[in-house]
Amino acid sequence: MAVREALVAEIEPIVADHYGLGHSDERRRAEERALRRDLAVAHRLTAKYGMDMLVWNHISARFRAGCLITPGRKMWSKVNPEDLTYSSANVTADVIHDAVYSARPDIKAVIHLHTPAATAVSCLEEGFVPFSQDGAYFHGRVAGYDWDGLSDDASEGPAIAAAVRSVEGCNTLLMRNHGFACFGPSVRHAWVLAYYFERCCEVQLRVMQSGGRARRPPKAVMEKAAADSYLPEFAPGAQEWDALCEEVTFD
Repeated sequence: MAVREALVAEIEPIVADHYGLGHSDERRRAEERALRRDLAVAHRLTAKYGMDMLVWNHISARFRAGCLITPGRKMWSKVNPEDLTYSSANVTADVIHDAVYSARPDIKAVIHLHTPAATAVSCLEEGFVPFSQDGAYFHGRVAGYDWDGLSDDASEGPAIAAAVRSVEGCNTLLMRNHGFACFGPSVRHAWVLAYYFERCCEVQLRVMQSGGRARRPPKAVMEKAAADSYLPEFAPGAQEWDALCEEVTFD
C-alpha cells in the first residue's frame, strides 16, 4: 500500500504538468481557470464572427512549461473551458505555437487562423498593406513566412521563429498562401488583433477591387497612429474584451 501511494504521489505532478491541471496552490488554480475561460471565449467568438474553419486552426496561451491550446476535435462554437488541452491533437498547432513562444518570451497568447480575407492577402506578392486607421495596429509589425507545406515537422519551428524575430515588435505572422497568426501579451490582445487584421485585409481587398487609384496614408501619420494605438486605453482588447465576453455564455 505504501508503495502504491508513493507511486501515485510521484505520477500526479507528471499528469498535472502534461494536462495543465491540478495545481495545489489556489492562486495558480485561479490563474488557470481565468486562462481557460478566456481561451474558450476566444474560440466561441471566433465562431460567432465567422472566422473559424470547422475544428481546424488553433488558439493557445502560454501556461507553465507549455501552453493550453485548442483541443482540435471540437467545433469552436462548442468549446468549453475544460476542453482546452496541454497539447493539441493537431501537430501543426504544436509546431507553430511552440515556434512563436520560443522566439518571443514576452508573448503569452497566439491565434492562428485561415480567414478568407487574410488568406487571400497572404497569396498576394505585395502581402499586407495597412490602408486604413485600423491598420495602424500592424504598421511595421507584420512578418512574412513562405509556405512550406503542412506545418507538421518540428524542424520547421526554427524557420518560423526566425521569421517572427525578423521584425522588431512583430505582432502578426503572415504565412504566405496559408493564413496568419497574431500574438500578444494576453488572449484578449491576440484575439482582438486577429479580428482587426482580418478586417484590414477585407479593406485591402475592397480597395483593390474598386479599380480606383489607392491612396496610402502618409508614413509619418501612420507611424504616429501606430504609436497611439498602443496607449493603454487603445491597446488591443483594452476596451473591447469585457463587452465581447458578454456575447458568450457557457451551458
